[in-house]
Amino acid sequence: MTQVLGLYRSGLQPLPTENKRWHLTGAGLDSLREVTLKMPSLGPDELLVRHDACGICFSDIKIINLGPGHPRLLGRDMTADPVVMGHEVALTVVGVGKSLTDKFQVGQRYIIQADVYFQGRNTAYGYQLDGGMAQYGVVTQEVLSGDEGCYLIPVKDRTGYAEAALVEPWACVVAAYEYPNYRAGLVDGGRLLIVHAGLEGTPDFEPGHQPATVITVEIGSTDFTHLQLEGGRFDDIVVYGTPEAESMTAIMGCLGGRGILCLVRDKPLIGKIAVDIGRVHYEQQLFVSTDNPADITAAYRRNTRSELLPGGRTWFAGAGGPMGQMHLQRAVMLENPPKTIVVTDRHADRLARISVRFGDLMTERGIELILVDMAVGGDPGAYGPYDDIVNMVPNPELIASTLPHLAENGVYNIFAGVAKGVAAELDLGTILAKNQRLIGTSGSSIADLRHTLELVETKKLSTNASLAAIGGLTAFRDGLAAVKAGRFPGKVVIFPLLDDLPLLSIEDLKAQLPTVYAKLEGEVFWTGEAEEELLNLKLGTHACDS
Repeated sequence: MTQVLGLYRSGLQPLPTENKRWHLTGAGLDSLREVTLKMPSLGPDELLVRHDACGICFSDIKIINLGPGHPRLLGRDMTADPVVMGHEVALTVVGVGKSLTDKFQVGQRYIIQADVYFQGRNTAYGYQLDGGMAQYGVVTQEVLSGDEGCYLIPVKDRTGYAEAALVEPWACVVAAYEYPNYRAGLVDGGRLLIVHAGLEGTPDFEPGHQPATVITVEIGSTDFTHLQLEGGRFDDIVVYGTPEAESMTAIMGCLGGRGILCLVRDKPLIGKIAVDIGRVHYEQQLFVSTDNPADITAAYRRNTRSELLPGGRTWFAGAGGPMGQMHLQRAVMLENPPKTIVVTDRHADRLARISVRFGDLMTERGIELILVDMAVGGDPGAYGPYDDIVNMVPNPELIASTLPHLAENGVYNIFAGVAKGVAAELDLGTILAKNQRLIGTSGSSIADLRHTLELVETKKLSTNASLAAIGGLTAFRDGLAAVKAGRFPGKVVIFPLLDDLPLLSIEDLKAQLPTVYAKLEGEVFWTGEAEEELLNLKLGTHACDS
């Protein structure tokens, strides 16, 4: 480590008088410009932080596309109050407000849980709060004293900057396999709707699963829309008997967030059902079934798996992009991975890169890798049925067309979220009869972020392996365009203090920065040694100018 890099890591290097950052003033890349401002002032209850690395997320593309029409930015005058994007951030404290000196010190390193709640209001780093596409920033009380405590999570000194920044997107992948809405019975103190649709019955209220409100209705004499509006949605719905498809859709509209609908079948449920896929993903709604009216809790407790089946057959649909490759990498690194992994995509170059990046490792682990190019009429159904299907494409028609390839007791993970209110026409009767589960998650919590960071820092997970390109602050616009176009198979990370480093793929490093390239793992994967070499080469002329 050079003296310059050592000083940088300490956070004690002389601070510049100016701060470069990117301002977004409207929709479109043309509304994005790099500006140079005075260094921000520091209040007594605030931290001055240096942004060491910041990943580009496809959520950033949504901000670019929508501008002031983005749900998190509605009502904001972005011309007068520009957005500073960037929420996948690794940062170092370089200044501490006088009221915080007992809690923080210069040189401490953190990542941030970007989704912040403060005094009951939701806000986010890189959206309402200035984010990581700036060399320096101020962390305010929203983050330091939020409703869930401090949203900064400490990082060990030896952890790489890019490695830490990529914990945030990785936490979303890790959380996808820790499904939060499997439970052993009815919500205690919750709202229960009982629908009689050909059978009579009453759930056995077990200790700890006693609802506070129980409403019982008959299928033919109930306006479910009015019922929903009158008292709100339900934590549990138990349907005794098998309604017609249209009635089933209306009943499902009464199900609340993290609600479970249990169908007690007296005959097969026939016909396509309009299932709100957005609510399955964002609200973790779950559908279960049984043919035993005397024991509905058995339906709740069957097939509560969310991890990929060890030794099973897994299909990653649309997995050629950055997030899909994270799912692949995680699957390969499992202690007990699937036996067969099928990957589909519509881009031959992405599939080829998957083979280069993961083929040898899968062979070492005894995993059969099958790559299917959907653009030339590939048929992934030929390799099924699948114990697990993980879908990366936010398309309800694709979900409907892939679900029939799920095996009995299979799990379909809707990772890519579509908007609430978007329905897929599904054969729900077959799904329930085969004891299959539709699960979905959205984002990650502070606990997920901590857990993922622990996996990284104990070497059980390599976030570095998902890095595909790097750049300095000036390369941010090019990085956004590349992510939007799907140019790279993995993540793009910006090093804000290396302001004029161009956007370079891992492959570009061989010609542009050969000493950095020489420290990659297998000439493919980013490493802490490669990052140290990059910073040693570049920091002397950038980060320590005073």
